[in-house]
Amino acid sequence: MDTQTRRRAKEHIMSWGSGGRRPAGAPGDAPATVVLADARHLDAVRASGLAGPGTLVFTPGSGEPRDGVVPYGGSLSEPGEDFALGEDFFLQTQDYASSAFMSVLGPTVLRIFGPADFSAFLADADRAFTEGVFPEYLITPAVLLADTAALGGAPDADGPALRLYVDAGGRISLSPTGSPLGTVGDDLTTLLTRYEHTNAASEAPCAVSLAAAVPEEARTAALQVRPFLGRYLTAVKALRAMTAQDIGGLSVSGFGHRLTEGLAASGAEDDLLDPALPLVLWNTDQAYVVAGGRVFAVDRSFAGAVECLLAAGPAASSFVPDHVLDRVRAFFAERGLALDTRTPAGAR
Repeated sequence: MDTQTRRRAKEHIMSWGSGGRRPAGAPGDAPATVVLADARHLDAVRASGLAGPGTLVFTPGSGEPRDGVVPYGGSLSEPGEDFALGEDFFLQTQDYASSAFMSVLGPTVLRIFGPADFSAFLADADRAFTEGVFPEYLITPAVLLADTAALGGAPDADGPALRLYVDAGGRISLSPTGSPLGTVGDDLTTLLTRYEHTNAASEAPCAVSLAAAVPEEARTAALQVRPFLGRYLTAVKALRAMTAQDIGGLSVSGFGHRLTEGLAASGAEDDLLDPALPLVLWNTDQAYVVAGGRVFAVDRSFAGAVECLLAAGPAASSFVPDHVLDRVRAFFAERGLALDTRTPAGAR
């Protein structure tokens, strides 16, 4: 397998695992990535139009990728199992609850396989929110959290147009822990309709990808009382990227800490309701603003002004002089970055 093909396959399988960003060059009218648990279903998947130009279909087997079909070894659906792409890329699947006791030795997907895993995930998020302590294993660069849309992350990218999983019995879902959307032979329109119908019946985003692992009532209740989960997952992603750059010891504004004196006590938390807003981070050496996929090293006073605008909105002038706030607004405007807070409908 040549370097370009391997890189593309890795991008697709990581996108499939997380349910996150669409891979570059993926088709607009067919799923980006399809994973088969049994190669016997390949012909039926192709015949139903689920493997369009640009789709990658991962199927058990050996040999070189060909015509959009990528052979793989191992498993993506069992805790403790490895997925092998050729002879030099291995991706381990691990249940979330065991992660605190495991050493990360290479690329790893942490997956919610049942209520115990879900409870462990919530406990980590709660501790980060109240104490500012993020689990080390979750911010390790080699680790990917699966099915983030069902855990409070942004739901926009996920769905049958992004990823599909076909189990050994021919049932189709988004993930190994998802509820069935159909069976091999169903086309994308049918799967999309069922996906939208399932989500319409839930009060929390993405009611599909964890439905076989966590009771929907319990998942919905947990997300509704934790409107900060989307922000938490954004912070985890940012900390993971910073760790990859050997920048550690970071605090995250709104999670157990604020830079600005009196801001936490004021109860201003507008920023915690919007995962898309910039993040303010700092350690003993430097402050940072993470926005639009970019990282800006800034001084603490500037970072404090940013967090006040994000958290307090119009009331930010109670904490920071107006001329400093204007300088912050100009900084973001010049870079084409959004700064205004907005409350997602699901958080109201």
